[in-house]
Amino acid sequence: MVPLLCLAIAFLYRGTDVFGSLYSAILVYPMVCLASTIWSVNPYDTFKYSSLLLLYILAIASICQVLEIDVFCRIIVKVLVFLMLASVAMAVVFPRYGIHQLDDAAAGAHAGEWRGVFGHKNALGSAAAVSVFSFLFFGRFVGGSLGLRLMCIVAAITCLIFAHSAGSLVALCVVLVYYYLTRAVPVSGNILLLIVFGAAVSFIAFFPFIEDIAVVVGRDATLTGRTDIWPIVLDAIWQKPLLGFGYAAATMDFIQPLLVREVGPDAVSAHNGYLDVLLGTGAVGLAVLLFCISSVIRRGIDRVKMSSGPERDCFMLLVSFPIFSVFHSFVEVASMAGVQDVLGALNFLSLTAIPLYLQRHPGNYRSVTSAANRGSAARFFTIGRRGAAG
Repeated sequence: MVPLLCLAIAFLYRGTDVFGSLYSAILVYPMVCLASTIWSVNPYDTFKYSSLLLLYILAIASICQVLEIDVFCRIIVKVLVFLMLASVAMAVVFPRYGIHQLDDAAAGAHAGEWRGVFGHKNALGSAAAVSVFSFLFFGRFVGGSLGLRLMCIVAAITCLIFAHSAGSLVALCVVLVYYYLTRAVPVSGNILLLIVFGAAVSFIAFFPFIEDIAVVVGRDATLTGRTDIWPIVLDAIWQKPLLGFGYAAATMDFIQPLLVREVGPDAVSAHNGYLDVLLGTGAVGLAVLLFCISSVIRRGIDRVKMSSGPERDCFMLLVSFPIFSVFHSFVEVASMAGVQDVLGALNFLSLTAIPLYLQRHPGNYRSVTSAANRGSAARFFTIGRRGAAG
């Protein structure tokens, strides 16, 4: 009902433009997920979760039609503020619920690690990593006093440390480097996009040295059992490499029982977003999703490079979420495959919001681009005149 309410409000404000301005690429992936209901191992689960994804995208599109980008980003950051402060309070005041216990049904192995207001410590870790980045560099969206901002930063760092999520920490380090490159290095969005996916490919290239890398980030050579899981998942993917076994159902109804039988009760998913997408929607779904992510990152970075002030901060904040997802998905599922955790929700939020806001406010981008072109032309003719005079 919530997405339908958002759509109704957007219709009142914008009319049929709600759908006309949607970026077509972001709609293709949920359509592939919906289509996978036909061949899914559990059509009901596939239809339910793919409908949820589609409705979520439509709800975000509706909100973007009503709210300006600055207000939209403030809401995102304030939600993160609430989640971090509430997670610290839950872990300290109600440790029975905010910290994993030995008798947890599916996470007893993580006893003593914080999960805050989330169901699992990895969900808290990814949300904390995003929050640390947001609070450090986009303080204007936090609001309030400097003391509140410092408290939020400390809370987010505390959650990240006590969640013991190495994958989230690595993703945070990558995004910090990327933030510096975007702000300080005079290269185009295409080059920065190549850097993102080049770094991702490099991660795969260094896989033979996994033992040494794991020691650095405080993990064993199996990445807490993940390398035992991945060969089984890859064997399953090769059974239906093109279209997969059905969105969401491939994990819950097909691979999870197989992993529990082959590996153990703690192995409940592929623990890799790319493998999970391949498992659910095959190479077709992964290709569509990666195309959407890459195109949105490139367009968002181009806008960051060409704008300034609050607008630049807004687009930089939004574009950071898909970059987080690209790297975090090497060790977790949800941020790439769906909207069931904070990072996954923020990923698809950005993939929907960035193209919409670029369409809603094209004037600034065009004027800045034109100014840049005029400046280049002026420099060219000035150099030409100087050469002629010489």
